[in-house]
Amino acid sequence: MPKRTQRQPLAASALRSAGLMDDTAMRMDEDGTGPNAGLSRAQRRKLARQAADPVGRRQAQRVGKGAVNINAGTRPANMRKGKTLGAHSLTKTPDVAPQTNVVATLRRFLESRWNAEAHLLNLDQMQQDPILAEANIRPPGAPGAHRDLGTALWKLSGEMFPSLTTLSLAGNTLSSLQPLATLGQYVPKLANLSLERNELRWVRDLDLLASKKQGLPALQELVLLGNPMQQHAMESGNEDGYRRDVLAKFSDLRILDMKPVTDIEHGFSQLFKGRNAKKAGPEAAKVPLRRFPLQIKAGFIDGDASQVVPEFLSTFFATYDQDRSQLAPVYSANARFSYSINSSPPPRARAERLVHTLPNQKSLTLDKYMELGSRNILRTHNTKALLRSLHHGSDAIVAFLQRLPKTTHPLHDASKFVVDAWLLPNVDVKAQTSASERPDALLFINVHGEFTEAPSQGVRSFDRAFVVAPAAPTSEAVQRGWPCVIVSDMLTLRHYSLASAFAPDSLPTGQEGPTMAAQSVPGAVPPAIAPATTTAAEPMPMPGLTPEQHALSLQLAAQTKLTYPFAVQCLSENGWDMSRAMAVFTSLQAVGSIPREAFVST
Repeated sequence: MPKRTQRQPLAASALRSAGLMDDTAMRMDEDGTGPNAGLSRAQRRKLARQAADPVGRRQAQRVGKGAVNINAGTRPANMRKGKTLGAHSLTKTPDVAPQTNVVATLRRFLESRWNAEAHLLNLDQMQQDPILAEANIRPPGAPGAHRDLGTALWKLSGEMFPSLTTLSLAGNTLSSLQPLATLGQYVPKLANLSLERNELRWVRDLDLLASKKQGLPALQELVLLGNPMQQHAMESGNEDGYRRDVLAKFSDLRILDMKPVTDIEHGFSQLFKGRNAKKAGPEAAKVPLRRFPLQIKAGFIDGDASQVVPEFLSTFFATYDQDRSQLAPVYSANARFSYSINSSPPPRARAERLVHTLPNQKSLTLDKYMELGSRNILRTHNTKALLRSLHHGSDAIVAFLQRLPKTTHPLHDASKFVVDAWLLPNVDVKAQTSASERPDALLFINVHGEFTEAPSQGVRSFDRAFVVAPAAPTSEAVQRGWPCVIVSDMLTLRHYSLASAFAPDSLPTGQEGPTMAAQSVPGAVPPAIAPATTTAAEPMPMPGLTPEQHALSLQLAAQTKLTYPFAVQCLSENGWDMSRAMAVFTSLQAVGSIPREAFVST
């Protein structure tokens, strides 16, 4: 028992030295009395851990039925030997003064970052903050940061700033949003969040904030500028796809990356909001139909190829369904095959609820295809996976095709396919069927169609692009009845969409009306269509603005040098309160969060 009476005071002393408990918060029951009398040491330690809050500070015992413990349901994992909060060790002398209190330090830090007029908590670049540096507390995103520190920050923020609606976490090298797991719990009214200049690589990294249990239900603005996910999308010319993926997770956003969410973007995002809507279809999500300059025409085949293409395709797909090993002669010695997977269901197909209305669609998975690799370079960033989907030579291609799930193409129904084919001289392409043979001309064949996949009997859509060349008279292909050989074969697999997507005359055409243009949310205009320079004429009032709102917008634009659309956006987000809008503008300008294009060019 001597060891027991010695170790208990040491543990309590270490906790008090780190500022993680009060003198009266944890009673060790050294004399065998008190509420925990009769319990083993392990049981008393467990009770102590369960009563601690995320930063390890004990709360007073409940004193009555009406008492509320705001830490109920939380349990720190930092009360074991050797765990630290920043440099505040529970088992060794801390690097700061023994009287330093972590909670008091965090409160002082948060107070220094709070802008009451703008309801803004500016937590940019916390690793460089002098208050945290002096206390040697490592903030979220810093190497060695305590995993519960984020919870402590949000809990204190919710207590100290009930009106908090805007939070900036720019420049904190966050590669994961795990530190924000409890943000929605403690700051449920958060409407504007900046994660600018962090290290978030994938859109799926945002799932934590988009979940129903831990999400941000009131979020209206999100800034992801300067993160790898946003930078890669811009560099690859896929900004629309990136915005669509983000909005699919946050369907109620009004502004993304300083740009208002257009009506069209908002409409498509609603398709992903739930699967139990009573009414399906684009109309249910208020998705305006785009108008196209040209109408869809029927598939075309060059006159010289009209005899070859139907025979080739019918023979190829019939053999592909029945016995793929018999396809070896049709692939040339130098042939190449690749395939890619588009795993995103088309928005309109999802609106039509095809997954739920067709009998076997729910049984379809892409697992088998993903295991074999995919050459979708917009979604696959693993070099090995890209290489696994590229195959050279007849034997390698056929061996791979035999590993793909069995299929049945509806060859009896021509309406399920659209075929385009044309001849092209081989002068520029310089394709070879073998090491020594180079044909004079090539035939390009594009096929859009569908097939039924075994064993689920679900339906998939596909695109297949063939490049074929005439087969040599003495080749095995000719002997087996093939009129040509394949030089290149590219297969793209997609979720099922109706054949009407490619049907002739199925698109709306003509003059694009006001609902077809890329519109912004009410009271705002996308910066992309904002005037870049000022003119002598006063800007025309934006649709939907009252004369008073128009006058306020002109006044704010004159005082801040913002463009008129950005002035409207600033005021509309702040309830058309001029003083509040000015305060928000001043705070954002101080931290450099306003894009250059928001200002009038000089």
